[in-house]
Formats: sequence, structure tokens, C-alpha cells
Amino acid sequence: MTAAGQPTSVMDQLRQMLVQVTGRAELADIPADTALFSAGVGLDSLAGTLLLRRVQRRYGVDVAAEDLNLDSLESLGTLAAFIAART
Repeated sequence: MTAAGQPTSVMDQLRQMLVQVTGRAELADIPADTALFSAGVGLDSLAGTLLLRRVQRRYGVDVAAEDLNLDSLESLGTLAAFIAART
């Protein structure tokens, strides 16, 4: 985080997006290997769609169009790496 409290990395920004789309403040500190669906974050389809929309607006990366198998959504870290490779 910067001194002004703004996220500095893709990973930090994704954590903040997760907090915003889920309303769960505890997601601000999750490890990179946390699964986004199922037992990890437990995103449902609506929250997942909102997250992808925010990613596209912030980074210009259309995850759903560029990753047809959606492997990048396995974990927070895989999504961050996918975005970083395209920006």
C-alpha cells in the first residue's frame, strides 16, 4: 500500500476488488494461493462476474475472452499473474 492507502500492486488491487464485490473485509489480507471459487474466497457467479468487470475496467484485460478455460481464476495469484502478463 502507498502512504495514501492506495493499493500498489495488481495483487493488492485485486484484494480490494474482492472486498468491494463481496463486502467481506477479511479478503483484504488473503494469501496469493487462495482459491477464488469453492473453499477459498467462495465467489459465486455474480461476484465473479463483477470482479471480471472491474478487472476489465481497471486493466483493460477481458479475462473471459482471453482465457477460454478460465484457468486464470484458479487463485488470486493466478489471476494477478494473468493480468500482469497483459499490462
